[in-house]
Amino acid sequence: MDEQVEAGHRPAVDERIELAYTPTVEDFREALAARSRTTRAGRRHRLFLNLIAVGTVAVGAFKIVVGEEIDSSLVAMLIAALGLILVLPRLQAGQFHRLAADKGEFKVTVEAAGVTIANRHSTSTLAWQAAPYYVETPGLFVLLSADKNNSCLSILPKRGTADPDGLRALLARYASAPARG
Repeated sequence: MDEQVEAGHRPAVDERIELAYTPTVEDFREALAARSRTTRAGRRHRLFLNLIAVGTVAVGAFKIVVGEEIDSSLVAMLIAALGLILVLPRLQAGQFHRLAADKGEFKVTVEAAGVTIANRHSTSTLAWQAAPYYVETPGLFVLLSADKNNSCLSILPKRGTADPDGLRALLARYASAPARG
């Protein structure tokens, strides 16, 4: 963002990219996975579930080494942890999709003022201060908020625009990659 300002590029007020798309379960799965990888809360959640799974396997291995029988509660805990790791993201994506499904096609305008999202039921505008970060995945751009829980999650599928490179450039002017930490 600073490099473009230093280079003398001031975005024109009328620069805008428009998207039109109907969200899919895969869009939400990809967006939630990106948020999980790039946000502190997401990494903490994944670490917690992985620690439960690894800890359960370690306790089971220790019991085998000392000749004790592995009880059913330990097996149930491992199955539950693995289930959460593997199934929870799909369940969450399905829930988000069900919430969005009756809204029909989404029309999004990305411009200097922010991101306007319109659908059959509502229109809302996110100022860049509300979504100052973005993450790019193979199929999407995901807008994220700055709060510690990343309560804002807006998806911009690349298939929704004829100009994904222009969208990437516009997002880079007004948002940045989330800071790790």
